[in-house]
Amino acid sequence: MATESIEESLRQAVEALDRTGLLYMHDARKPSLTALVAGGPIKGSWWGHPAGRRIFQVASALEDGALVLFVPLLSAKVTLVHRRLWPALLAVGESRAPWQMDPLAPRAVELLAEVDRTGRVRATGPSSKALARALLVHAEQVHTAGGSHATELVAWSAVRDAREIVERLDPDTARRVLEEAAEGIDAVSGLPWVRITR
Repeated sequence: MATESIEESLRQAVEALDRTGLLYMHDARKPSLTALVAGGPIKGSWWGHPAGRRIFQVASALEDGALVLFVPLLSAKVTLVHRRLWPALLAVGESRAPWQMDPLAPRAVELLAEVDRTGRVRATGPSSKALARALLVHAEQVHTAGGSHATELVAWSAVRDAREIVERLDPDTARRVLEEAAEGIDAVSGLPWVRITR
């Protein structure tokens, strides 16, 4: 794709995130980065779509530019969370509420303790996914020395330090802030604390 089209797609994505604060990475019915870049909803996987490379480039540019965090926030799908919502996201993640902790298997609790102790743990499997979906950790994709990708679970305290997030919110206020943003894209029912209590 031409550089201009990548830049235009990036500009549109930034404008959408500035407006809403949240955007699905990929969804056929809700506002998503894939639909924005492709010019319309994509059914099935976006990787094989003609706009797939441009979607990846725009997503990478948003992350590299420290504008978004990619988190399984809405409907357990990867969601782009604008930096203005990071204090709310961290407050919810660090709250260790019953909806987060009660469903965890013993192995996930052990893994969470390891992340808390070390700040960052390379992990895969059901326990790491459970921690990320409960917003207890931030799951980051990293490049390994062998040239492949791996998932690292990062403590929110480490994210706070690395991203220089100084504002702190109480968990109730933080949930309301995220609910208001999700309401703007008709996705409140996809928030994990809402899904679990239904």
